[in-house]
Amino acid sequence: MNKGFASVLSVLVVAGAFGFKYFNKSQAHDDVKQRLIEVCEGDQNCIKVVENNYERCFSQAYSMGSRRRSSSFDTDKLATCLNGASPVAYFVVSKD
Repeated sequence: MNKGFASVLSVLVVAGAFGFKYFNKSQAHDDVKQRLIEVCEGDQNCIKVVENNYERCFSQAYSMGSRRRSSSFDTDKLATCLNGASPVAYFVVSKD
């Protein structure tokens, strides 16, 4: 195999892996936010908590991982962050 081709192929594989990680994060971001708004069941104060604090809380709860570890999402951390931004604890994580 040509060394130049192997180098380009390596770069494409690494770029693809990063792209896939960011795609997964983006997908999780949107799905979780939508589910939280559904959990609010029309409670405007709850929805406001999600809308105003979700970006910060999601960033704290989602880890992109590393070369050796896959990405992870800590639902407890997300719920704690959102509840901490509100006088009412709207979210509880079930350990089923």
